[in-house]
Amino acid sequence: MSAGTDPSFYITTAIDYPNGAPHIGHSLEKVAADVVGRFHRLVGDDVAFCMGLDENSQHILRAAADNGMTPREWTALMDVEFRKAWDALGLSRNAWVQTTDPRHFRASTELFSRAQANGDIYKANYAGWYCPNCNNYYTEDELIDGHCPLHPTITPEYLEEENYFFALSNYTDILLKHLDENPEFVTPAVWRPEMISLLKSGLRDFSVSRQVREGKEAWGVPVPGDPDHVMYVWFDALTTYLTAIGFPDNMERFNHYWPADSQIIGKDIMRFHVLYWPAMLLSAGLPLPRRIVVHGWMTLEGKKLSKTTGNIISPVDAAAEYGVDPLRYYLMRESSFSSDVDFSRANLIRRNNDDLGNDLGNLLNRVVSMIGRYRGKAVPTPGDPGDLEEELRIVATEARLNAARAIEEWELNTALEQIWTLVRRSNQYLEARKPWSLAKREEDAGLLDTVLWTAAEATRISAILLAPFIPDGSDRMMSQLGLSPVTGGAWTRDADWGSVTFSDVDPQGPLFPRIEAEP
Repeated sequence: MSAGTDPSFYITTAIDYPNGAPHIGHSLEKVAADVVGRFHRLVGDDVAFCMGLDENSQHILRAAADNGMTPREWTALMDVEFRKAWDALGLSRNAWVQTTDPRHFRASTELFSRAQANGDIYKANYAGWYCPNCNNYYTEDELIDGHCPLHPTITPEYLEEENYFFALSNYTDILLKHLDENPEFVTPAVWRPEMISLLKSGLRDFSVSRQVREGKEAWGVPVPGDPDHVMYVWFDALTTYLTAIGFPDNMERFNHYWPADSQIIGKDIMRFHVLYWPAMLLSAGLPLPRRIVVHGWMTLEGKKLSKTTGNIISPVDAAAEYGVDPLRYYLMRESSFSSDVDFSRANLIRRNNDDLGNDLGNLLNRVVSMIGRYRGKAVPTPGDPGDLEEELRIVATEARLNAARAIEEWELNTALEQIWTLVRRSNQYLEARKPWSLAKREEDAGLLDTVLWTAAEATRISAILLAPFIPDGSDRMMSQLGLSPVTGGAWTRDADWGSVTFSDVDPQGPLFPRIEAEP
């Protein structure tokens, strides 16, 4: 992927620990990032969309050993599994980083060296508790009954060793000022107070290396000039976002995309992205990302996702069972980034049958069927619009503006609600105009032409607005309307009322077939 001449938009998701195959809980932020990335392509931006795998941690070694593989064999297998999952969800990523890549070692080494040259990295003795699952160090006071606060079944390992430290405390006031002056830096705002509270309590320096144990593989990025230490996983993991766009080998490309416009993460890794990451960038003399977008956790059928209890579903299986677009639509329509979210199969089926099948699919089917029946499949030329036609045009314009505004603010469920005002109003328009009655009266032929064109136009615009959310369904809508698939720039180029010329429709059956719930 090379840098383009259009305005850039750089979006990243958290990179995942490949200690096991991905599950549906990983999918919310991935689909959301894809929706926003696709939207920005539709408004004409040159989008870089980064995903990847965080492989340089100790529990990767344990997972490999538990499965009778070498670490390289295990990470290669997991790379295939994660890519398969994200392909199943139709994600349009165009930058993928494994932290074992040589190019990532170069980026991590460069960032570490810059912080070191700036005087922010020093050597000292560390004594404290380390959780291998979240790769974080905790004090005695932060443990809950001797267990990790985020992983209640994990007893952290007590470590005493000489480490390299990053002087995070030097950046307390700078970061507090940044959050105060840039309220959108943490989005949604509900997550901001927790970070401000941490800043006001004072930041502690954190370890950025671990010693290579004698007789064990030096798994990780070597500390520059000290092969007896590898970088603490969070220091090199965060650098992934720089690696993906060329740092430090292709600075022209890097400068085109950086700073990132939106970096999307779960609430459990806020401190690393809102506090550690900006401080590391400042130390290295690099601009800060414009926005850290935070979401809550996902449960499955009201219970915690758990491999142990079997309360889990893979993205590949979910997409195969329900369809990619119904799954994407459900995740976005039922989720708010301001809170946790529950994945419910019954609610997914309801959304497919009611929203996608009855509302959207029925609208498309009525439009193309009536144009086929009454006008031999040719979309007619409209006459002068009446009050109802003008009202629907205004609804289409407002839906486009309001949906764009909501997507920019990461209120993706609100964006869909705005688009659905157009879908529902289009169905209401047909009920009000009753083209099946107009077709019976020869004197109403001109009005019927106007009604059929108006309904087709509203449906076409709905397809464009829905393209970020249900890309395959959107293109199938356009195909039945006799039009080409939605392409880059369409939101600004083709979403104006009356901006394209129709030809013949092509009825192809139900857009979203009904899903029968299990008894």
